[in-house]
Amino acid sequence: MSTQSIRRRGPIVRSALVGVVLASGVVVGAGSASAAPVRVSDASFAWGLSGEQGGGAFFGGCNFLSAGKAGDTGSSRLWTQTDGFYAAHDGDVSVEKPDSADVWSEPTWATKCQDPNGKAVTAGSATSLTRNRVVFHNGTGTVDRSAGTAAIHWQGSFTSVFYGGLTYWSATDPTLTVKADGTATLTATATGYGAGMNDPGKWVPLPASTVTLANLSHVELGESGVTVTPDYLGVSVSVPDGTTAQPAKSASNETYWGSFPQSFVDFQQLTGQSSYWFTSGGARDAAKPATPLSVSYTAAGATEDPTPSDPATTSPTPSTTASSPTHKPTGSPTATATGRTSCELTDGVKGGSLTWGFKKSFRSYVGGPAGNSITAADGLKILSEDLAVTGKDSTGTYRWPFESSSAHTSADDFTVQYGGKVTYSYPAHYFKIVIADPRLTVHGKSGKLYADVSLTVSAPGSAPTTDAREDVALASVDLTGGTPRTSASGVTRTMHTAILDTKAFTFQGSSFYQKGQQLDDATVLLSGCTGSGSAPGGSDGGATGGAGAGGTGGSGGSGGDDSALVPDLKYRPGGTLASTGTGTPVLGTSAAAAACVAAGLALVVVARRRRQPAGAHR
Repeated sequence: MSTQSIRRRGPIVRSALVGVVLASGVVVGAGSASAAPVRVSDASFAWGLSGEQGGGAFFGGCNFLSAGKAGDTGSSRLWTQTDGFYAAHDGDVSVEKPDSADVWSEPTWATKCQDPNGKAVTAGSATSLTRNRVVFHNGTGTVDRSAGTAAIHWQGSFTSVFYGGLTYWSATDPTLTVKADGTATLTATATGYGAGMNDPGKWVPLPASTVTLANLSHVELGESGVTVTPDYLGVSVSVPDGTTAQPAKSASNETYWGSFPQSFVDFQQLTGQSSYWFTSGGARDAAKPATPLSVSYTAAGATEDPTPSDPATTSPTPSTTASSPTHKPTGSPTATATGRTSCELTDGVKGGSLTWGFKKSFRSYVGGPAGNSITAADGLKILSEDLAVTGKDSTGTYRWPFESSSAHTSADDFTVQYGGKVTYSYPAHYFKIVIADPRLTVHGKSGKLYADVSLTVSAPGSAPTTDAREDVALASVDLTGGTPRTSASGVTRTMHTAILDTKAFTFQGSSFYQKGQQLDDATVLLSGCTGSGSAPGGSDGGATGGAGAGGTGGSGGSGGDDSALVPDLKYRPGGTLASTGTGTPVLGTSAAAAACVAAGLALVVVARRRRQPAGAHR
């Protein structure tokens, strides 16, 4: 493929030959080393930054790349096509993404949020990605293969856009420097706009700063280029107190745990994107690792024009494996206050409880930031076990009190109504979610968990809107692999749950959850005694009236949940309701959006308001 064909404004077909070489190793076109430094004037590089840079957003459709340096929106708000900020090419810089046949072409405004199969990406899956990348052409510099060094500079800019434009920044004139020890850096001048969550009117240009976009290791310069995945996995990062932090590396996150360079994350603290560039315990953490970066050039003696090849051929598949909650009930409850020494089910279900925390990653998402709260009412207890955020009892799991049983044939066939209410409040994202009065039905090895659910969205200057529904089939129940455990307290069952109803977690057509996504395991105690004693392993600790879930969070982890509230939207948007969300990671109505979960989930709803800035972080 010629250099000119790479630059043209149309379908860009990658070089099959180079793609095959890339798939086989790090070095592209390796040959005998040059005897001396050679000048290059036609260098190109292609890079998608991360999977998350082309992932679904809980508001605004998706995160995407744009060629050129975007202008000033005047506030944190969604981009529109008429703004003219989005561009697939600008000078020597272009943006492209592949189709299902891995043929690369420039996306349009309408297709920029589509995956290779033409389907809109969703925030509910860390593998639902556009795979867009930016390509720089006509780089100049020197390459000395014998010494293993290189210095190449490109002119031009690209813009990284998150949540449809609520937060964005630009990188200008990147430079790649390769050292003899095989390490390298890609630096650029970063600019953008800063917003403040506590100051909705703040929207200020950020001073230009030189940042390291990528650190590289084990770089081996080939005759015509090199492809290498930037350092991310295993990289730790420091963040200011009071901001979302990097959780400890664990068995559940080690496959994707890491960070972009420190100076890069420091800059993103100003834009509102900081935790989208390192493992933060969110639902979309698996999509955050850096993707391969490909550099091509024509060195002395080479006969082929440089063609950035497809980094995706060597891209690791983001890990979406999530461990299920590890809490296992231990011990046995004592008999209730009826005076009976046994609470066996001799004449039906008279009492008991349901221990179920909905989704640990969601508790972490809401329970972390200061100003938020998770509160219990109507007899619900927040237990001081299975905490989603270390040290915050308000983020523990829940015990729902027994109210009545309308049917009981066996431990495999029953219906029980529970009471209690939990309220998740995220004022900075303008949403409140309530789950109340669950009803559990089991028939054989499956069942359903019903509940009253509501979502309230509060936009400045307008009356709050509430979507409240009763007895919604919220989750499916799977008892496969679990057997009833009989004790003096009654019968206990542990079951897997997965979300069925996603309406309360869907905003403007984008859902934080996907149907069937795993929620926390639940443990039910079916007792022949009246009252709501704790299920085995249940603690009487915690608050019955609810405790504020303020604090900074970030280190509480997501409990192995692949949908850990993807994104925490850190700053408020201006002009429109918006939502953000894995690890990944939103709730809303047609007038609002929330950030998930992810995922697993982070639910984020951001109200649009004139000159009211917003930024998102996971």
